[in-house]
Amino acid sequence: MSRRAQSEELAEGIPEREQGTPVVTKVLFAPVKIVANRVAPRLSTRLFTRLWRVIDDDDPPPRAEERQASIAKLAFALALEGACAAIVAGLLDHASRRRFARLTGRWPGGSAKS
Repeated sequence: MSRRAQSEELAEGIPEREQGTPVVTKVLFAPVKIVANRVAPRLSTRLFTRLWRVIDDDDPPPRAEERQASIAKLAFALALEGACAAIVAGLLDHASRRRFARLTGRWPGGSAKS
């Protein structure tokens, strides 16, 4: 019995959503994911900069290398920057997966956890 026949036989009892992502879908989604991973940091930096201007219009956000940075202000700036990065990356990844699924009819990723 060929490997393909064996895998099809094993997969018959498993619902399609639990069979995993086909290799073709992963390969087709790879360029989309690369672009999204390149765009996300730029968007999150812009979001962080705009939010920081609302918080403190006079000074730029403190950096760890600065000698006179307030610990509380530095911690808040780092937390806000990290939150912006995580939110933008997650939303952009999800949006690119939804768009890809609309175009191809296949969701590029693991099945939903139940």
